[in-house]
Amino acid sequence: MALQSPFWSANVRLQQAADNKKSMRLFEPDKFAVALLQTALVNTGLATIKIDGIFGEQTAKALRAVETRFNMDRDEGIAARQTLGIIDILLQNGQLGQGLAQGDTQLAIKKVKAALQALTFFQTSRQNGTALDVLTVDALITHFRISASASTLGASRPVKDTDLATIIERYTQLLGLYKDSATRFRTGAPVNGIFTAAEAPVNGPITFGPAFTNVNSNFGGFIGNNSRAAVLIHEGVHVFDRDSGRKDTHISEFEPAYGAQPADLSLHNPSSYAGFAAHIDLKRDPVPRFGLGPGARGL
Repeated sequence: MALQSPFWSANVRLQQAADNKKSMRLFEPDKFAVALLQTALVNTGLATIKIDGIFGEQTAKALRAVETRFNMDRDEGIAARQTLGIIDILLQNGQLGQGLAQGDTQLAIKKVKAALQALTFFQTSRQNGTALDVLTVDALITHFRISASASTLGASRPVKDTDLATIIERYTQLLGLYKDSATRFRTGAPVNGIFTAAEAPVNGPITFGPAFTNVNSNFGGFIGNNSRAAVLIHEGVHVFDRDSGRKDTHISEFEPAYGAQPADLSLHNPSSYAGFAAHIDLKRDPVPRFGLGPGARGL
């Protein structure tokens, strides 16, 4: 990865530090690189410091403030992958972490509500014996391996009332999670590594790292709004389902094994919920599917 902003992308010393090959710290001899760093801190509103090319305590303090503000790993105030990467995003007028995710809840809510509406209509149609919606039938087979008829194919099985109740409950929980995103989302350095866009333990909170951003960055390519919404749905399921992280349930929608996962496991798979909601909202299964898989990140 590398710094992307034209403001400093041509500077070899800063790129070296951003790659964690040799961080910049107190008494850094490259005064031009330091001056660029200081200017970037000022221009992004992260600090009000003197631009003098001297990496002294004022610059170290400003970098520590960046680490604190974005919940990154704390150190004595060095310029390296995390701090430089965040500043680089802001130099591009990009957004990251919790702030971006909170804005994305609107699209996630739209998709979740579409899924709930489709499932509720499907329930009612089954009870009344009326025609089932073809789109919902297709989406249930595709993402949960649940068949609307007695005939099944591959890993699918006939739908049960409890299946629909489980899926509806999970989507309903997600709406509550998004409503409380101010306290249940956070920006931070993910346990799984700084290149991880987001992660969530059971009960939350969801941690959104600097890789969860809408611009190309030192942490990877930008994530498009549909794929960010997929991340919100995916990670949200982890918050409520303690079985969702198991190896036999946590299968990516980009893997061939996804289409062969048995229904009983698919009901716990976060990717199934993201995929179903996108399928219903778009009125087709997108190709590629939204998320962080090959060719999908920027969608």
